[in-house]
Amino acid sequence: MLASWVIAAIVVGFVYLARSVLIPITLAAFLSFLLSPIAAAIRRARVPRAISVILAILIALGIATSTAVVLVGQAATLRGEAPVYAARIATKVEKVRSDIERRFTLPLLQTRRVAHAPSTAERAGANLSNQRKGAADGEAVPVTVRDAPPTITDQITGYVVPLLAPVETGLIVLVVTIFFLFQKEDIRDRVIRLMGAADLHRTTLALDDAAKRLSRYFLAQSIVNAAFGTVIWFGLWLLGVPAPALWGILAALLRFVPYVGIFIAAVGPLALAAALAPGLGLLFAVVALYVVVEPIVGYLIEPLVYGRSTGLAPVSVVVAAIFWAWIWGPIGLVLAMPLTLMLVVLGRHIPAFELFDILLGDRPPLNAAETFYQRTLALRPEEAIEFAEEQLDHLSLREFYDGVALPGLYLAAADVERGVVERLAIKSVSEAIVHVVDTLRELPPHHEVADPDVAPDALAGRTILCVPARGPLDTAVAAMAAHLFEQAGATVRTVTRDAPNPPRRSRTGRGADAICILGLFHGRSARRIAAIADRHAADQPGATICVGVRLPGEADAADGELPVASSIGAVIDWLVTSATEPARVGMNTEATDI
Repeated sequence: MLASWVIAAIVVGFVYLARSVLIPITLAAFLSFLLSPIAAAIRRARVPRAISVILAILIALGIATSTAVVLVGQAATLRGEAPVYAARIATKVEKVRSDIERRFTLPLLQTRRVAHAPSTAERAGANLSNQRKGAADGEAVPVTVRDAPPTITDQITGYVVPLLAPVETGLIVLVVTIFFLFQKEDIRDRVIRLMGAADLHRTTLALDDAAKRLSRYFLAQSIVNAAFGTVIWFGLWLLGVPAPALWGILAALLRFVPYVGIFIAAVGPLALAAALAPGLGLLFAVVALYVVVEPIVGYLIEPLVYGRSTGLAPVSVVVAAIFWAWIWGPIGLVLAMPLTLMLVVLGRHIPAFELFDILLGDRPPLNAAETFYQRTLALRPEEAIEFAEEQLDHLSLREFYDGVALPGLYLAAADVERGVVERLAIKSVSEAIVHVVDTLRELPPHHEVADPDVAPDALAGRTILCVPARGPLDTAVAAMAAHLFEQAGATVRTVTRDAPNPPRRSRTGRGADAICILGLFHGRSARRIAAIADRHAADQPGATICVGVRLPGEADAADGELPVASSIGAVIDWLVTSATEPARVGMNTEATDI
């Protein structure tokens, strides 16, 4: 365990220290994922591979250049008016502060500004007078030393040098992207060899799945974000917000940042809206634009374009964004989603990466039976009831009991056999499940999915005696079976553990039509089952006897023994078809196993 943490720390340290090398390579890899479908579409038109790659690169360069030109032009236009907008915003903030203080008589949080501050000319005149007075009095006159105005060369250097680093990174990304597109198959083969050629099928499947998912995700998200930015651009233009193209492009780019990107993109337009209009109408209009467009794109357009889910858990998206922003800064924030998605896809196919699928994927970490058992083992019946109601939204009651609750009991029985859970705790699990069953009885009939195998009146007119065995979980099995019998229209009577004697005939003189001995039985339970059956059969003459449920992996009953059904549903199937069978005739377990 310690070695794993040491290796993880070394990997994180390497990713952080080598970020100047890894960031361009990662950007090139994801850009190749984005351009790969475009190049493939061009190749389908019988265009040679080299020309298709070059055309895809030219398309990307054209889009990037056009975007940069628009951004620079809009930013230059906005820069000239920025001081005016800043002054207006400061005036509005001061006005709002004054209104709040006046209406609510709040104490001043800071010293008020002087009402009539001296102008620049007045201050300059006062300073000149003081200097002359000081010179007349023989005092030293302060001298301000100013640097020489920058030359043309200095100005060009000041503009060019800061651009060298991003231009250099962009050229590296471009060159590496071209190599990735030209040698895609060769790189894939090398990665397969590196990850292990022994399991060639699984590795190839993982890489192909990751490449297809990322290509589809990047291309679809780029198209959706571009459409989102266009709508914002047009909407801000209609509202009269300055530099609408700038804010539209920023909205499209920042939308790649999960969750917070759209809020960052809305700050600029909201500030300008507050500065332009005298009231708050324009501000509310801009807010409405973002509030209306973002949910439409996020909850309607995106699921139609690239599915309901990206394969990532919502909390993992936030954690990944924080982690990659810490490691790689703003670039890491943009790459957080695709990097995490790639790790999750690899984890679904390669055991060495399974940790990422468990921690970051959207698939449930526990199956339905394990989840139900965990809820009851933790003594949280409310959570177990909530989980059961969620399952009944797409399962019938019979499917839930046989496919979820009963396998959960199998896990509990296995824990008892291994001695890892005390019998007192298992008794609490059984009581929690009985409480869940009692709660499900109170649900409206239309809540759960209808059972396609058994009609609602399949057992109508029949009286069934449910007898739980002596195991710690047998009461829970009996409670579930009784609930299903009632759903099928039967009259159910249940024998409690504390009953001193078996129930006799009812006051109407009618005994039970069937006696169901219920619990979790293994191959050594034949004698115990026979004793319970003999005890109750003497008091219910003429009643047929059925037994369930057999634990998984246990052998069928031997000759002369009562067969044990493999599920509660099998017990119901036998009861439906046993009306003409003689008492205590063994069930055909091969026909009733489900």
